[in-house]
Amino acid sequence: MKSVYILLFLLFLNGCSSKNAFENFDMDKHQQLSAQSFKRIKLTKNEYVIGTFSSIYLNDIYPDRYNNNEYFFVYVFLKDSNKEYEIKLNSTESLKIKELHYDNRFSRLVKDKSKWNRYYLISFQKTGDLLNLELYVDKSKLASIKYQKNTE
Repeated sequence: MKSVYILLFLLFLNGCSSKNAFENFDMDKHQQLSAQSFKRIKLTKNEYVIGTFSSIYLNDIYPDRYNNNEYFFVYVFLKDSNKEYEIKLNSTESLKIKELHYDNRFSRLVKDKSKWNRYYLISFQKTGDLLNLELYVDKSKLASIKYQKNTE
């Protein structure tokens, strides 16, 4: 008899469980996909945090629009805003880079709008399944964010 109660209790709990972690948030499909793709790295030098490097792989979020090249929404914050930096994919330079206003069309994907960040839409030549987005500061690689393409 005890096992019947346990079974009923487990069935009740299973019926109450959420099928998707995003069901409890007010997020559309693109925001859900961007939450899965969003990556941020703290930039450090000599044990001090000097900034952040954040990105979203847009080909997974908007496959109908961003599919002929590799597209990223990237934003960078460096405490020393005079530092020069460059963003590469698998050590290859970008095809096109467009600096965006802090309140841009991708801001809603991460709900992050800060005037001190620098925002970019960057495209690169199509590449293999492994994507290594790299940040170079003063010609030296400071950080990289790795993505694995969806093969579906």
